Amino acid sequence: MLEAGLEITMSEDLRDLRSMLAGGEPSLLLTELERADEWEGWQLVTELRDQGMDLPVLVMSGAGSGEDAVAAFKAGANDYLSRPIHTGELTCRILNLLILSGRRRKNHLLKIDGLILDPSCRHVNRDGNQLKLTGKEFDLLYYLAAHAGQICPRTEILQQVWGYNFEADTNVVDVYIRHIRLKVDKGYRNKLIHTIRGTGYVMRASHGDATC
Repeated sequence: MLEAGLEITMSEDLRDLRSMLAGGEPSLLLTELERADEWEGWQLVTELRDQGMDLPVLVMSGAGSGEDAVAAFKAGANDYLSRPIHTGELTCRILNLLILSGRRRKNHLLKIDGLILDPSCRHVNRDGNQLKLTGKEFDLLYYLAAHAGQICPRTEILQQVWGYNFEADTNVVDVYIRHIRLKVDKGYRNKLIHTIRGTGYVMRASHGDATC
């Protein structure tokens, strides 16, 4: 979870979980369940939400069925991920929940070669120059920055940024890449966004790595 800028606290049972949550409001609750609808902790989640705690819940499950996912959402989950877990996808889903819930704090930034992304207020600047991006442009740029140095296939970008869970015949990724290149790379010697022909894109700094 370090890539998402989070500290991890583990809990093995409901009593310990209740005590932990009573001590402070966490950014997110990540649960690993065999069957989502059989977890007794949903009652605790409901109680805390009724008391005013805004608690995003992401379920990881071994069931991996549509029925189990539906049961998880009906029980109170905000997102669902079946095993085997892809660590990049898990990180992006966590970041997405934090952004949607407003839990992404200002001191957890992504920085790469003069580019700074602040998901708490969705601000972007490069070398001190404020960049104006649309919401989806920010999501795409943040996804690339969070995976700096890694090749991001178009299909994976479509799934993680647009939520397409199927093979979509669309050039939307390429169109948005052109838009953000004009805003992020135009006029700079060091280009951050690079095309991997036939595959997708990668954000690569001239030196150093992306940091949170």
